[in-house]
Amino acid sequence: MSMEKGKTSSYRLEYLDWVRGLGAVIMLQGHVFHAFLRPELKTTGAYTLSQFVGGMPPALFLFLTGVTLAFLMDSIERKGMAPRERVLQSLQRAGYLFFLAFAFRLQLWLFSGFPAPWQGVFKVDVLNCMGISIVLLSVMALFKTAERIRLCAVLGLAIALLSPVISDMDWSGVPWIIRNYITPDYNSFGIFPWGAYLAFGVSAGSVIRTIPRDATDRCMQWAALLGGVLILGSQYMANSLIHHLRQIGVLAQ
Repeated sequence: MSMEKGKTSSYRLEYLDWVRGLGAVIMLQGHVFHAFLRPELKTTGAYTLSQFVGGMPPALFLFLTGVTLAFLMDSIERKGMAPRERVLQSLQRAGYLFFLAFAFRLQLWLFSGFPAPWQGVFKVDVLNCMGISIVLLSVMALFKTAERIRLCAVLGLAIALLSPVISDMDWSGVPWIIRNYITPDYNSFGIFPWGAYLAFGVSAGSVIRTIPRDATDRCMQWAALLGGVLILGSQYMANSLIHHLRQIGVLAQ
């Protein structure tokens, strides 16, 4: 019986590893095409598709980081740790990600040749976004797993909806190193909107921890179906909105 439980637990974590691996392959192909393709070929549809698909892994990695963070919070909750210890455990994971983020940027700076702009060491990349998002979400360790499902889903939705508002605000008086952690930007991974993926990941990971093991397959099937419906619905709404704005003259034909 214990062996069967071990196999089930291992299986439930293996599919996350497969998704991470797939995300890494997709990300690498995007970097390879961008770095080695001849400039005259970068206007083709194949290259555009490779870059579009290659831009998806950051969102995937943030989401999966949220899922594993939810697993951590659930595990330390079951162990009966004190609230302070639960928050510190989450902050330790954030510190580890910040260490990796700055180590990665530092080695890029060292091998890029001198003189290289020192600001590159402090670029807000996806690892930095993971770290700061976990710092903000560490307070969720104070709640029960069932409560985190609702709270993190609402928080993720709030971050997504507030992103256009944050983008429209004047942040010129804020130091760039702080501004890049907050505001949407093409060259950095700010909390708005990228932190929403991690918050949704914590919500999804908490759901996984609350469903019975024998219902896992059925829940995954429903999740896949819901994801497909959301994609089609979002595409329909986006196209309808653009068509409506063009009709009333807000967008150029």
